[in-house]
Amino acid sequence: MAGTEVKKEIVNGEVRLSAGSCVFVFRRIRPGVLHAVITGLDNGQFGTTTLDEIRAEIGRHKPVELFVDAREATGAAVSVSEEWTRFFSAHRSELSRVHVLVGSKVVSLTVAIAQHLSRTGNLIQIYSDPETFASKLPAAGGRGVRGEKSSG
Repeated sequence: MAGTEVKKEIVNGEVRLSAGSCVFVFRRIRPGVLHAVITGLDNGQFGTTTLDEIRAEIGRHKPVELFVDAREATGAAVSVSEEWTRFFSAHRSELSRVHVLVGSKVVSLTVAIAQHLSRTGNLIQIYSDPETFASKLPAAGGRGVRGEKSSG
C-alpha cells in the first residue's frame, strides 16, 4: 500500500504504529518479553515497520517471547502473512515462544497457515480463549491481556 503514511508514537513506554484503519501497539513487559495488540486490517501499509519493532527487541534481548493479542485484527493480506511466515522461519532461534490470541476464524486460519509454513514446530501457540492467553502473561511479568495488573 504505497502512499499510506505510518504514524509512530511512543507514549508511556508503548510504541503505537498506525496506518489507515490498522494499529499495532507494542509494550515491553520486561527485557525479552514483548506484548503486541493488533486492531484492524493489515494490507501491507506498514512495510517492515511492525517486524522492525520485534527485530529491535531481538537485538537488545534475545531470545524474545512474543505475545500477540489479535482479537481485534480483521485480517492480513497474503503478502503480510508471507512476510510474517518468513520472519518466524528466519528468527526461530531468537524467539523462545510466540503466543497469539485470535478473535476470528479468519485470523486463526491465517496464523495457523503461517505456523505450518514457517516450519518452526511448536514455536507459535494459538489461543482463542483470553483467559488461557492471559494465564501465560503473568509468568512473563504479572500483567493481564490488556496490560492490567493480574490478580494472581
